[in-house]
Amino acid sequence: MKTGVWLAGMMLTVGLLAMSGSTQADDGRIGVGNERAPPAVKHWRAGRYLFSDEQGGFSIVGVRGKGTFSDPAIITQRVHSVGPSLLTVHTTAGVSGLLRHESFWLTLYLQLETHNQSEAGWVGYRLELQEIPGEASIYGDGLSFNQITRDESSILSDRFHRYSIEHEPGDRLVFTEGTLDNHEQAVFSLFLLDLSPKETFYIEQQPQLPAW
Repeated sequence: MKTGVWLAGMMLTVGLLAMSGSTQADDGRIGVGNERAPPAVKHWRAGRYLFSDEQGGFSIVGVRGKGTFSDPAIITQRVHSVGPSLLTVHTTAGVSGLLRHESFWLTLYLQLETHNQSEAGWVGYRLELQEIPGEASIYGDGLSFNQITRDESSILSDRFHRYSIEHEPGDRLVFTEGTLDNHEQAVFSLFLLDLSPKETFYIEQQPQLPAW
């Protein structure tokens, strides 16, 4: 009899502990005893760079290549938002060490395989380099769409037939004269020159929408 009472008490205690570990507050928030750690950021490597979609608005589904002229870094991405989204670019650890100790030039040949997963069609696509999120690139930060030689032979798109480059104020590349409906894909090819001492920079992506 005593054994049966003891077992019943143990089962009741375990049940109460299990319930308390998964309870939620009355307003729907997860209780303190069941807080979940945020998901880890995934970094995709291509040559000397690491790419991530940690700022939201789009998702990277694959990266390949080395970022060179003969083997460009190809990022396959799905853009969900019609607003701006930031592609985060980190230099790898070895390159970061060189940047801290001496002048070092980095070049990046990049292709963006971009799936329009938003709710609208696009009539253009704008890319802007930023050293600080939300702030335009300035002349002295070292980032540009090859501002030194102005060689634009690596800039093209399969869906947009015209582009324009603005070096100052800000570094912007805008593709126009084309359309991309939702659930369709466009490829944007570009060349970046990175003389920045910073280990991280951003590429703001902004679909251009029709003016109704």
